[in-house]
Amino acid sequence: KKKKKPRMSQAAENTSPNSGSAEGEKSLQEAFLEFRKRRQAEIKHAAALRTQRQNDPQLMEALRAKFLEKALSYRGIPYHRRYHGPESPHYDAPLYLDCCGLIRQVLRDLRVDFGFEVGPWNQAYQFDTLPLDLEKPENMKPGDLVFISGDYFDTTKKPQIHNMVHVEIWMGDGMKTLGARWQKGVVEIHDSYTFEAKSYGNLKYYFRSIDTWLQGQCESHCSEHPWKSKHAALPQKGSIFAMDSDEEAQEGDDS
Repeated sequence: KKKKKPRMSQAAENTSPNSGSAEGEKSLQEAFLEFRKRRQAEIKHAAALRTQRQNDPQLMEALRAKFLEKALSYRGIPYHRRYHGPESPHYDAPLYLDCCGLIRQVLRDLRVDFGFEVGPWNQAYQFDTLPLDLEKPENMKPGDLVFISGDYFDTTKKPQIHNMVHVEIWMGDGMKTLGARWQKGVVEIHDSYTFEAKSYGNLKYYFRSIDTWLQGQCESHCSEHPWKSKHAALPQKGSIFAMDSDEEAQEGDDS
């Protein structure tokens, strides 16, 4: 006669590999659904804020002030890591920010307020996402950006797109700007947006409004450089983060 296999105890059944796997899958699925729900709520909130700002200039100006305040909070942060060796007081600092890195960091800090995820590229990308040309300093508001194009003295160095080599934030006090300008320096306030660079010349200045960012729009307006990214202000219809049909209908005609 064949011996009967001993029956597993209830405790053993509950701790069997299959049971644990099922519980693990369930908890993982629950965690994902909670994350999806939070992300949808965040997207919905961002869309509502964009709509409000587009209809209320005061809200746009409040976000402009918040952008400038956050940028000022990074004063003293050193430039790129590679310029600060063991002899530097900023060696092994917890954070480094170059010119475009400062602006990217602030936009990421305030991504819920702005309603978009800024792309990972440099000042040329930021330039292409701001189509409003203010033409001269007199038209600038605090928080707007000064872009600088130039030619590298080192002709073996690959030129930047649009030859865009630098960007700083307009402060609105005379010609003062905030930015990370010097390789061995820090984020600081400068008395003027004009300066003599060590690595590039033939400088040209471009004065751009951040109003489109304040309205929740961050996309390239350059036909040659679309700067495609997986980051988007709102998910596409087929995205797992897209609103359910009943929620989406409440969003209105936000574009």
